[in-house]
Amino acid sequence: MNLRNGLIMLVIILAVAGAVWMGGSKGETSDEAPVKGPEESTAKSEEAPSSPPQDSSAVEKPQQGFRAPNFKLRTLDGKTVELTKNGGKPSFINLWASWCPPCKMEMPHIQEAYEKYGDRVNFLMVNLTGTDDLDKMKEYLSSEGFTFPVLLDEKGEVADRYGVMSIPMTYAVNEEGVIIHKQMGAMSREQIFDLMEQLVKTK
Repeated sequence: MNLRNGLIMLVIILAVAGAVWMGGSKGETSDEAPVKGPEESTAKSEEAPSSPPQDSSAVEKPQQGFRAPNFKLRTLDGKTVELTKNGGKPSFINLWASWCPPCKMEMPHIQEAYEKYGDRVNFLMVNLTGTDDLDKMKEYLSSEGFTFPVLLDEKGEVADRYGVMSIPMTYAVNEEGVIIHKQMGAMSREQIFDLMEQLVKTK
């Protein structure tokens, strides 16, 4: 009888523990929007590899310390922009979509940074057009008064090349084309302006 009571008690404890765990999971929120699959839910920066190869800056890879994968995209106003043709300036690459709430959270801060640093930093706001609604995206930009350059990733080539699983995703690239910072998730105003200062100091 004691053994039976002990087993019943064990089952009850396990059931309660499971219910508590499930309840905690339901309360989580995310500052990233998934594109192709689940991703960690907290915004975070990526540290450089502990022991990157000595020639890492010559290898294209969407990671800090490596050369940013090149791309060429059309802008909303019909121009063509290529990452490697940077005019000797560092670049700020942000992958986003108009249906993404976390993307919209940081947009006003990016616009403010563009107005202050746009003459020293290339702003490449890469819209995941293949998953977005072009008309709604244009309406959103117009209603908010955003003037930063928007690049159209219509075929998802940049998203694939950079292995994007969630957005927003941001890369800071120095004037030599090497990634000095990678950020997953929405950034605060302070984070964006700190990143701008890092970029202009690399010149």
